[in-house]
Parts: sequence; C-alpha cells; structure tokens
Amino acid sequence: MANGIALAGDKQESGREALVNQWTSEGRVFIANNPVIGQPETMSATGTAIDLTKPSIRFTIPAGVLVVPIHVALSVVTVAAKDDIFAVIVSETDSYTSGGDAVATLVNNAVVQGDAGALRSTGVTNLHYSDTAIVEAGMTNPRLLKIQEFQGPTVVGTVNPEYNILKGDPMVYIVGPASFIVHHVQETTAAEAEFSLSWAELNINDFTN
Repeated sequence: MANGIALAGDKQESGREALVNQWTSEGRVFIANNPVIGQPETMSATGTAIDLTKPSIRFTIPAGVLVVPIHVALSVVTVAAKDDIFAVIVSETDSYTSGGDAVATLVNNAVVQGDAGALRSTGVTNLHYSDTAIVEAGMTNPRLLKIQEFQGPTVVGTVNPEYNILKGDPMVYIVGPASFIVHHVQETTAAEAEFSLSWAELNINDFTN
C-alpha cells in the first residue's frame, strides 16, 4: 500500500495478472470510458453483420508505440427481438479516416492520484466513440480477437459483452502503426452503451532490435 493505493495483492498472481500489475505500477496502463458515467453513447452501426468501416470505439497506435489491450467492457441497452454483435479487431495500419467523438479521459493513467500529475501521458491517438459516426478505411491483415453474438427475443434489458485478457481472451502485442477497433452492432436500431477500456503502453525498445 502506497499513498492509499494498493499496488499488489497478497494472493499468488497468474502470469498475466503479474504482468498487468507490473505495467500498472510503472504507470504504463491507461483507462478510458464514456464521457458521462450513467449516460450511454450511440454505437452508430446497425445491421446483422459487422461493417469494418463503421466501428463503435477505436484508437490508433502510432509508429514507435507498442500497446497491449487489456480489456473492453460494454453495458448495452438492448431491445427484445434484436440481434447484437460485439467484435474486437486489430488492423496492421492506421485505418482512421474521419468522424467520431474524442474520449476526454484519454490521458488518465490507471494509478489513481490525488493531484493533477500523471506518471505518463498516453501515446495512442484518435481515440473515438461513435456518437458521431466513425469512418474507417479498409483493414490490412485484420485480426479478430473476439466476437460475441446476442440473439433476441430472449435477450431483454442489457447485454454486457467484454474482451479481457485476464479472463482468457487472446493477448496481443501491437506495434504501430496499427488500429484497435471495437464494434457493437444492433439489428435495426443503433445500440446505446456505456463503455470502459484499458491498455498498456510498453517500451518498444524492449521488443525490437
């Protein structure tokens, strides 16, 4: 415990938990969420399939930046008799074209501090959500990290899709330039969702010659 912040638990950590704890204590983990907690934002795409050019949340990993996505969680207001699809994708290029609303919490480090300082500032760019529609260029060698489908009419109320490397989802190291893309598609009406996501930014010199 340091300055009221627990940096490590007493229980034995798994390999991934230990890595994430180390990255967090070094100030390398960042957190972002919808701008007003309790106010869902529009995930603009609709349909019965993923359109790679219309993401719900996205950010760019610039050249020289190395990122490990840790989690993405959505709480989606849904409607009976609708199908929802959630997908997390990585592209090998910066595919951002235009649109989206910037996420104001971009620079928030995961070490919570009582003053205005931050251990580090994030290197990712174009972190947007789709209350204003995002336009993405074509993907280059896209990797599908996770996909979930929620089908009506039995799905009523909310659905809570999640990608989380601490819960067994694929763990990837992304060297920029690249894009991290999240889709949530609802069949006929754009879904409304609250969201949170976290990622680690590592020293690229530790991984390249």
